[in-house]
Amino acid sequence: MLNKKSLLSILLAFVLVPSVQAREISMLTVEWAPHYGSELPEEGLTTAIVKAAFRASGHVSEVDFIPWTRALKEVEEGKADIVMGAYHNKEREQTYIFSDPIYFLQLGLIARPGLGITRYDSLRELAPYSIGISRGFANSEEFDAANYLDKQVASFPNLNIRKLFRGRIDMAVMNFDLFRYEARKEGFCIGDVEFVEPPLETHGLYLMASRNIADGKKVIADFNRGLAKIRQNGEFDRIVNRLRK
Repeated sequence: MLNKKSLLSILLAFVLVPSVQAREISMLTVEWAPHYGSELPEEGLTTAIVKAAFRASGHVSEVDFIPWTRALKEVEEGKADIVMGAYHNKEREQTYIFSDPIYFLQLGLIARPGLGITRYDSLRELAPYSIGISRGFANSEEFDAANYLDKQVASFPNLNIRKLFRGRIDMAVMNFDLFRYEARKEGFCIGDVEFVEPPLETHGLYLMASRNIADGKKVIADFNRGLAKIRQNGEFDRIVNRLRK
């Protein structure tokens, strides 16, 4: 007797997209709000984009949230198909097949309400301002080396959010999406602050497929095709507007 999963695979293969050999894609990642997590709406913005891209290429996908090191190992060994939401580097290319970038994360300066700063051309322009940073967090190499800046260290990022909205610091350095997520949880109005351009760092998030599954290259190629499709038809922007408010 066919189980539910087998029936779903048959329907996908013969009804939805007969030209694609459809299957269920197993993905692993860690809990990392607000980007992905089991308790987030639609399991997070990145998850929603990835699932939509796989649907657009004829596949279904499911994600399990486990410790990061275990996720890397299980995908490397071919026990699951995909690590979802990794940074790219040359060393990882030896073990995994990378997708096109799913989404870009920006780390930068957020200015307090009323400061009037929207952009800068040189970090030296920011010397007159107090800037909240979080203990133990790396920012950009240039920023971290800039000893002429007035950096005020907080023990955790949310403390800088509170200090910023209460006018105790002029700026804070954070991942922009994380700032939006945590500030809303704290009850602050995001529209009152300025996300200063340019960001200090921009990092892409990628899928990494196992090299120990037979169709790893095809899975990634299908995903890339689906991602391009949802960018073109507007679904990507609708997801971003819905989940990154």
